[in-house]
Amino acid sequence: MKNGNELSSKCEWRCTWAAATLNPEPDQIPKAPKLGGNTLRQQLQVSSGGKKLRLCFSNEYSETLDPPSCGLELRSVHIARLLKPGEPDIDPATDVEVTFDGKKSVKIPAGGTVTSDGADFDCRSLDFLAVSVLFGEGPEFLACHREADCSSWTASGNKVSENFSPEEFKWSYFSLCRADVLCEPEVETLVCFGDSITDGAVSTFNGFDAWPNLLSQGLKADPKTSHISVVNTSIAGNAIFGGWGTPARERFERDVINIPGVSRALILIGTNDIPGAQTDTSEAMINEYKAMIAACRKNGVKVYGGTITPFGKNEWWASELHEKIRKTVNAWMMSPDSGFDGYVDFASAVCDPDDETRLAAENDSGDGLHPSPAGHHAMGRKAVSEMKKIIAAEK
Repeated sequence: MKNGNELSSKCEWRCTWAAATLNPEPDQIPKAPKLGGNTLRQQLQVSSGGKKLRLCFSNEYSETLDPPSCGLELRSVHIARLLKPGEPDIDPATDVEVTFDGKKSVKIPAGGTVTSDGADFDCRSLDFLAVSVLFGEGPEFLACHREADCSSWTASGNKVSENFSPEEFKWSYFSLCRADVLCEPEVETLVCFGDSITDGAVSTFNGFDAWPNLLSQGLKADPKTSHISVVNTSIAGNAIFGGWGTPARERFERDVINIPGVSRALILIGTNDIPGAQTDTSEAMINEYKAMIAACRKNGVKVYGGTITPFGKNEWWASELHEKIRKTVNAWMMSPDSGFDGYVDFASAVCDPDDETRLAAENDSGDGLHPSPAGHHAMGRKAVSEMKKIIAAEK
């Protein structure tokens, strides 16, 4: 969508959407049709709007966390306004081609990423957009974000600028890993960093109601905080010391510190480090939180803790030792000497009022660990309320 207004010389790039990448599972890769020579349409909701938009694509991983054996060709990339979230139809009048150093195609080297030129695309806060990619030659397994909790759609041939009937749908992002907008310098980015509970597991599919989405919507609704862009770089199954994808302590720089415009980070990670513990690992976890805090301090980023939510009804997580680890970490996180600039007590927002070791029935997805959609809404309300208080107190 063309914008005839002159851009302010003070405008800067700010991240407005993100999806942290990792290696795919074999059954997640589109097969009917395959991506090579065909179109993939992916949907996203921006947090902040802007007058120009640029996209970042990844070719970092193969079937494993090792780089692929070859480069990845993007033959054509288009963005357009999505008519309705969860459905592939676009408004063709808003369709814009994205270029890379002035060219419509680009080859991403194995193990690398590429960022597009800024496209003239005037999007508003909380808009739903479609990114359509015509893929060329590349690795069989693409870097992806496995648990997107929303659809992406494939079609044979070049359909990047038109509506089509999908031949297959998937629930992951492929190669696409970030969107930035050119906007006024007062806009700042808050990064939510964590595992599946922050990534949006068991939130409403195609509903965009994981708690970070709700935090974005809540802050945008208030003029005092509407300048804050909320993005989510969580990975389902991720852990401080391992889990799915690159361990959190190793990807922190990529997925927090290096995010364009980041000035705040809200960390809810560590749940997946607890179930395998045979001894009290709280000190080791706290030391890694402290390293994250130090990295934020060094780079001028305010950092907030999110308490680990209850898991007392999950057979693998629940034990006296594991509950002790959770409570020790949470107590430290909420203590005045933790080093955090504040905290959001997510645990209290979703726990059973009669048993704080368990999720309340309405907030339980059924596994005793992951919040239900109602649980995400409870966490979202808590995040909006607490972050507004924290931000107001900082002024």
